[in-house]
Amino acid sequence: MMARSFRVAFGPQGQLVYLQGKASSVLTIDNLAHHLHANHDDAVALHTSTVRAQWEHSVISTGDDESPQVSFRETTSIASVLAVLQQTDSAVSSEEQRLLELAAVLFDESADNTNEHVRMIRQRQGVTQWLMGAVYDAVQRDLLHASKSQSPAAAAVFALLSGHRIEAACLAATAHRDYRLATLVAQSGSGGVGGGGNDKQMQALLRAQLKGPAFAPEYQRVYEVLAGDGVAAGLDWKRAFGLGLWFTQTPVDSVSSAVQSFQRDFERGVQVAPPLPSWLFKPGTEDLAAQSADELREDRRGESAVDLLQRGVYDAVFQLLRLFAQPAYPLERALPSEAFTPARGDVRQSAMLAWLLARVRRCRGFDDMMSYDWLLASWAAQLEVLGLWHWACYVLLQLSSPPHRNHAIRALLERALPNSLPTVSLPPAIGADLLPGISSDSTDAVEEQIRFVLQELQLPRSWLFAAYATRSRYDRDWAETHVVRSRVPSAPLTTSSHFGRLASAQHVAPVLDTVAETILQHFVWLLSANQAAAAHAVVLQRIAPDAVLRGEYHVLKRVLEHLQSVQHLVPRDEWMAGGQVYLTFIASIDELPNVLSSIASGAGDAEALAQRANTIYEQMSVLLTALPALLARFNTQAHVVGIYDSHEANWYVGSEASELHVKYSVAVSEMASMVTGFVQELGSGDMKSVDASSVPLAQDMRILRTYQLAKSCFGSLVSSELEA
Repeated sequence: MMARSFRVAFGPQGQLVYLQGKASSVLTIDNLAHHLHANHDDAVALHTSTVRAQWEHSVISTGDDESPQVSFRETTSIASVLAVLQQTDSAVSSEEQRLLELAAVLFDESADNTNEHVRMIRQRQGVTQWLMGAVYDAVQRDLLHASKSQSPAAAAVFALLSGHRIEAACLAATAHRDYRLATLVAQSGSGGVGGGGNDKQMQALLRAQLKGPAFAPEYQRVYEVLAGDGVAAGLDWKRAFGLGLWFTQTPVDSVSSAVQSFQRDFERGVQVAPPLPSWLFKPGTEDLAAQSADELREDRRGESAVDLLQRGVYDAVFQLLRLFAQPAYPLERALPSEAFTPARGDVRQSAMLAWLLARVRRCRGFDDMMSYDWLLASWAAQLEVLGLWHWACYVLLQLSSPPHRNHAIRALLERALPNSLPTVSLPPAIGADLLPGISSDSTDAVEEQIRFVLQELQLPRSWLFAAYATRSRYDRDWAETHVVRSRVPSAPLTTSSHFGRLASAQHVAPVLDTVAETILQHFVWLLSANQAAAAHAVVLQRIAPDAVLRGEYHVLKRVLEHLQSVQHLVPRDEWMAGGQVYLTFIASIDELPNVLSSIASGAGDAEALAQRANTIYEQMSVLLTALPALLARFNTQAHVVGIYDSHEANWYVGSEASELHVKYSVAVSEMASMVTGFVQELGSGDMKSVDASSVPLAQDMRILRTYQLAKSCFGSLVSSELEA
């Protein structure tokens, strides 16, 4: 199928299986993490730091249905989350931290109950300070090349003005003995308040001078900037936006108006650099950041940039500014993963900002909450791929729909558990004595993850029991398929059997091989998860036939005793035709030898012993009538065997079906043979009350029992005639 369709198959923990090429028959097993992160350890540290910043502000509570839910402290803000990320052990880059700083300036201020005019001024100051830091390196690069210009003073001043470094620009002009330019620069911000705005009178004077004799190109650009014309050619988008904010706007204009003005310029084809993601410009291609959209289309190196422009993918910084300036802009369109990283599937930063804006600040929302849930589910998938499944559970707890939330977490647990071995943090609720002790395979990391989801996230233990039950079934199937059990003729029975012999008086764990251990693990986890019907089916299919054929009734008895404690969860008709039959069988054959021995030796109360023997006889007679129903649980059609129970229908085909059918039939026949022998012994050969033809005996045993029944009937008939 795969060779014909070339489809990619997905597996747990981000596994990918695909063909290397259309003409190839070689399968490649890959992992999604390799396509999302260059270094696994770095990615683990990065995601852990990010999700921990959320966790520090979380409150976990349980609802009426005992399922946990997440809320966040009222004091949570973007600034408080940033403070956690700025800790020394945080793996979050300085660029990401600067992005959150801008978000705090824009949206933390918006949530404060202060005067609107005061809030606007503080936001303008904050954006100015942030931009000055963001473009500092670009300004320094331009300063290095200023000395090569025909007008070094003007080139240096223009570079410094593009970073709003007014004082440094004055000093640069003075250092080149251009005092007139220094005077003009010093007055450029006289009409502003703390971060922009210009003197309209001075700007009008400069525009008039620009209409006169031509200036040198460098001086022309400086004068145009000081006149408020916002010359942005040759600058990256952040400095182009800054020139509009600082030298074009008036002090009463808001940051939003500057954002809208800049957006109109690059959308209308003005020669201004579009706000493309910063990750696009690799070393050696920094000059692309200063090219306009038309120039990028003509440059062969700009193919990726043009593709992003056509799809409307812009830098994350601009997207934040756009969200601030356009209240109606949908959040799901503003936070594509490619605005932050070249990996389209990496939604970590998108999910983080969506959480901060929608859930923490509540200043923006989604047109459709399913979009936010999709971000959370995608981030949880990334965490799962990295092995951080316990943190993925925390992220999924934030889903908006409780049914979807619970289903997603339970499905994640089933996929993510590394094995079905019991741990110190989560031993089985029922039947732990059937398993070996805690394995060394349960590493400290697994223990810590289990402890976290139980104690910190407060997940119900029943969810983990159910997940272990599912995982143990796959472990059981794998062991039965792949593990080759050694069978040495001279070895003890316990080494070659699926189930070791248990001492009835000592409750010690059996000596098990790998297959038997996985079968018992599956049974125990099903019981712990209250899936008694499924556990009952495992007993009938996997445990009971082997135990009967090997004569290992002690382990079967202990298994059934655990199952009997929750038999109310098994439909009565199924229990009476299944587990109860085995219990009655074991109880009878365990007690009968002792009763017969006591009767033969004359020890004890003869009347009580006779009454007990009669009771056992009646139990065995009933048992003989129940054995055909036990065998009838199999539906045989050619090479297909089906076993039904209220939980599911299990089908086996081919050699597995044949082997299971033979084993089951022989086991039931063995039980029938033993019981008929005991019945005959107890009844002194009288089996008239039992229909021998309906008992599931082997052919030779059926002939023998029929002969014995005929002989008994003939003897009774002769005795009756003689008495007459």
